Amino acid sequence: MNIRTFQAIDMRTALARVREELGPDAIILGTKRVAKGEGSFGALARPLMEVTAALDLDESPAKKIGNAARAVNSGPVPTPSLRELRDEMGAIKTLIKNGLSAGLDARRGLNGGAETSDELEDLKSMLSFMIENSDFYKGTGLEPNYLACYRRMVDRGMDREFAMRLTREARESVPGNRGLDLKSIVTLVINRIREAMMTSGPVAPLENGAARVVSLIGPTGVGKTTTAAKIAARLALDGKKVGLITIDAFRMAAVEQLRTYAAILGVPLEAALTPGELAGAVAKFFEKDVVIIDTAGSSQHDSQKLAELASFLNGGAEIENLLVLSAASDPVAINEAVRNFGVMGVAGLVFTKMDETSKPGIVISQNFKTGLPVVYCTNGQRVPEDIETASADKIAPLLFTKQGRDDAHAPPRPAGRAPLSAGGPLV
Repeated sequence: MNIRTFQAIDMRTALARVREELGPDAIILGTKRVAKGEGSFGALARPLMEVTAALDLDESPAKKIGNAARAVNSGPVPTPSLRELRDEMGAIKTLIKNGLSAGLDARRGLNGGAETSDELEDLKSMLSFMIENSDFYKGTGLEPNYLACYRRMVDRGMDREFAMRLTREARESVPGNRGLDLKSIVTLVINRIREAMMTSGPVAPLENGAARVVSLIGPTGVGKTTTAAKIAARLALDGKKVGLITIDAFRMAAVEQLRTYAAILGVPLEAALTPGELAGAVAKFFEKDVVIIDTAGSSQHDSQKLAELASFLNGGAEIENLLVLSAASDPVAINEAVRNFGVMGVAGLVFTKMDETSKPGIVISQNFKTGLPVVYCTNGQRVPEDIETASADKIAPLLFTKQGRDDAHAPPRPAGRAPLSAGGPLV
């Protein structure tokens, strides 16, 4: 596999270089905008489009035989194939001419700015390349604008299966009208995600008056301690009685950090080094509305430590585990963390570092895969400002906006519908 990275002033030029140097069988692995130039702190930097492409140099025997057979049996193309080819080329020409059939109106509709116009131009050029050179995209049976929407979701971290199901559902929701512009397709997809995503609202006191005990578990370095402080601060500001417990005996800095936050918030903090001490600390906070437990980070690969943590938390008190994940982590690592921490019993998901990720689709995909509600999303280090109750209304449009930007023109949320996909729910 020959993997190359190309940079050019725009997507069209970058794809031309891909075709020139790798040929028509190249596969696009990813695209992104980068700044490149001279001057202090990038003052003279100019934006470039970077395309990563690959070419499989080891052609399989089956493919070689197939190619040879096609060469021997080549002949006049049947009329239906010619008609299909003309239709496809006509669609491509219309796509290029009209700017994904949406024109300036669609460019304004997604984000209302020059950056969105650039995004649509990038999608247009990428889509033309995909249709011309990829058997996969030709085999989907989807019109160009639907393919552009699908590719955008995948580039933004959405699982391919879910991205395709969302795209097909959008297409099937308008029978007889396959020629929708990109803006309309994006609106359909965003609304469908909003309907299908599960969120649970913020951590709140139990209705029976007992203390609600919540632990934050997850891999090392995802921001559990800061998240615990943010949740505690939000609850305290809402007038709720909160208790904090730390069972992180390995990082004294984390304990001191949480102690500082607790002092500022006027919230009591207890440290527990054994399951018995944890049970005692929880009992001590029996009059609190919510008790939050900060745990030590564990590698998702360390089964022994995960078993020890599970035993620690299952020592008596009824505890809800919230799995904290970094949205900026590699999708494979996130899948492993969900699978391995999941044996402890997880009530919901918290995603940190939303401001650092270029793939917000990870959040949506994990929600669909696990069926676990997303409880909070955090987007910075400030306590308590940089945490929000998870909202499908805010998360869904992130698939189609620039990193770090909100979609001020997001379509209104529709009335509820059945779970995603006629073939069964994604959750």
